[in-house]
Amino acid sequence: MSLWEHLDELRARVIYSLVVIVSLAIIAYIFREQIMAFLTEPLRTMSGSRAELSRLLESCRTLLVNPNAPQMSEDQWSKLAFECRRFLFHGGSLIFIRPTEVFFGYIKLAFFVGLLIGAPFVLYQIWQFIVPALFPHERKYARYGFLVGAGLFYLGAFGALFFVVPVALQFLIGLGGSYLQAAFTFENYFSFILWLMLGFGVSFELPVVLFLLAKIGLVSHAFLREKRKYAIVIALVLGALLTPTQDPFTMMTLAIPLVVLYEVTLWVIRWTEGKTAREIATEKGG
Repeated sequence: MSLWEHLDELRARVIYSLVVIVSLAIIAYIFREQIMAFLTEPLRTMSGSRAELSRLLESCRTLLVNPNAPQMSEDQWSKLAFECRRFLFHGGSLIFIRPTEVFFGYIKLAFFVGLLIGAPFVLYQIWQFIVPALFPHERKYARYGFLVGAGLFYLGAFGALFFVVPVALQFLIGLGGSYLQAAFTFENYFSFILWLMLGFGVSFELPVVLFLLAKIGLVSHAFLREKRKYAIVIALVLGALLTPTQDPFTMMTLAIPLVVLYEVTLWVIRWTEGKTAREIATEKGG
């Protein structure tokens, strides 16, 4: 194929991907309420317990109804009022502070969902574009890489949503102590969620990238093992760049899985290196 034919092929693959993403985004916008309920589940599970609510209501009833209740100082009234407000807002509804925030926030959410669901199709289009230039053994590994890559992307994205987000929210809200009240805006909360899911999903593609590079001979097990210390530094840097907050706790929730995936990839590459060498020799002999 000539250069222009390659460009036409690339343009067609990009158009196919955009059509799928936009179509899925439109569907996601139609079901935005259901998607919002799903994504705010980690926040709602952090609401106060029934025992805490009963205690606060009993304190208010005693003070307002019982004439024999001891008089409270202004500081005690302020503390009780603050506890009530914190209970209601802690894990409660999101707020918005600009008239257009919800509209553009839903559009942003819809496109992210379209990209999230359509990611395997986009990866397939990339694979279809590069597969003609690959050798037979490279095509086989690229096909496996496509399947494993899609699985790792969703593992990272939804693992972040179900396991990292609740712990990160609990930690970050706890930093407020007894005198700071958490009230997240629509845009801030979903930016936090979406960037965290996207960062984890993309970062979990690291094993696939390293494995494919090893299969085409650009890196080896010995090379990657020698550069392990640099890989740890890169994992920390990616954790700082791809997570939406600057706290070390959230950064480590991404950096540690990346280091673990790097070590697993080293083991897989070492296990398959001999087989790849035989496949290349067979193709050259043919």
